[in-house]
Amino acid sequence: MRLNRGFIFLFLVLLSSTLLWAEPRIYSADFAEPGSVLALWVEQGPLDAVSVSLKDPQARTVSRHEAFLWNSPLDHTPHSVALLGIPSTALPGRYTLELKGWKGRTEWHLEKVLTVVEHEYPETVIRLNGRMNALYNDNSERKKQESRELWAVLTSFNPDAIYHIGPLTAPLAQGVETSGFGDRRRYVHLDGSESSSVHYGQDYWQEAGTEVRASGRGRVVLAQDRFITGKTVVVEHLPGVYTLYYHLESMDVNVGQMVMAGERVGTLGQTGFATGYHVHWEMRVGSIPVDPKSFLRAPLLDTTPFLSNME
Repeated sequence: MRLNRGFIFLFLVLLSSTLLWAEPRIYSADFAEPGSVLALWVEQGPLDAVSVSLKDPQARTVSRHEAFLWNSPLDHTPHSVALLGIPSTALPGRYTLELKGWKGRTEWHLEKVLTVVEHEYPETVIRLNGRMNALYNDNSERKKQESRELWAVLTSFNPDAIYHIGPLTAPLAQGVETSGFGDRRRYVHLDGSESSSVHYGQDYWQEAGTEVRASGRGRVVLAQDRFITGKTVVVEHLPGVYTLYYHLESMDVNVGQMVMAGERVGTLGQTGFATGYHVHWEMRVGSIPVDPKSFLRAPLLDTTPFLSNME
């Protein structure tokens, strides 16, 4: 009888351990557009860490991000959620989502197919004047150092930085759209040669000195007069999720300051590599540029699909 009880106790221990580490359930869309953000929910937790990578058909990693914990209002328990930026340059096809999770010394691994659909972006031709041509071809140490500093900010990840989950607001109360996210740009240099780039943000024109507002609640992580982007402000809204404001005439915030949605961060200008007065409004998720306008209609953290699966 004692042997049977001991056996039953051992069986229950093993069973509970197996249930505890049963493969987590993952919720995410099966299709995504270039320049969009894919939300992945892990109904298993809290895990110590979760990372998500997007690999192209050649098994090359094109995007990667960490997950953070979010408390569900339904069961009041934390779940892991990762926001993954889909590059605007991603070609249509079948990609692989690779998820890894850790709890102590235990690790799990899961792969899922994601189909990236086709999306075309327009091309814009920009003829550089003397000042812009010099800025574009500058190879100074300042330019390189500022690039490294910005990259360090955009690749940082603070799991506690959960400041804003709702929709964003536009940086101008009224602005004229002059250039869109993902536009393919062809630069014509003074010597007739050409180069190309991808426009990572959304441009709005308005009169010089117009108030530029924070798109959502967050913490200022950079406020700097930079060589290429001019006077620049970067605000963190979620772990690894940032909005950026370029070419400002003035900056009215400091690093470490908390700002509310709609709060003034500076004024519109023409500083840095700019063809005219405008604000360049950009959004980064895990360092990947994504379309900020899509979040004027949708929340940064759309919990609806996940919560509907839990009900």
